Amino acid sequence: MLCASTNLLMVRTVADAASDSENQASQVALTIPAGAYLNIIDDSVFKSLGEDGSAEQAFDAGYVEFDAGKPTLFVSSNTGLMLFVKSSGFTGPYPKATADLMLKDAGSQHVNGMFRQYRSLSAQEQRITRHYSEGVKNEEHPCQYKILLDYAKDIPGTYEATVIFTLSTLAI
Repeated sequence: MLCASTNLLMVRTVADAASDSENQASQVALTIPAGAYLNIIDDSVFKSLGEDGSAEQAFDAGYVEFDAGKPTLFVSSNTGLMLFVKSSGFTGPYPKATADLMLKDAGSQHVNGMFRQYRSLSAQEQRITRHYSEGVKNEEHPCQYKILLDYAKDIPGTYEATVIFTLSTLAI
């Protein structure tokens, strides 16, 4: 019987003990800056006009058009953004006008109306798109180049131009 009462005493002692607890708070903070990412697929494009009649057709049309979607830009930003384009101009056998290089963007609803059709590039930045509201993730901008041709000016040779795309976030 002594054993039975000891067990009861232990249970009763634990049940009568005062409860004790303590709360402390921890805080978590994260500062996120405005951020943007630009990825260009098929950033280098090349076309050669051959003696198969393609050169004559292009000169008669007054231009040569490159493949659609080359390059394709993917834009991501956690805030409003602006996408700009400019060109360094051509290197080649003669100083071909920078404006002979044209670009259009068949992309998202945020494309500036002027770039929905071909637009001549220049050494000054031109805005392709502006998006004021929330961010975007991998917004696709399939672009296409066109180069104007002129029998009287465009002598044989290779003409190259560098095109610079700049993605900027808008100030918050």
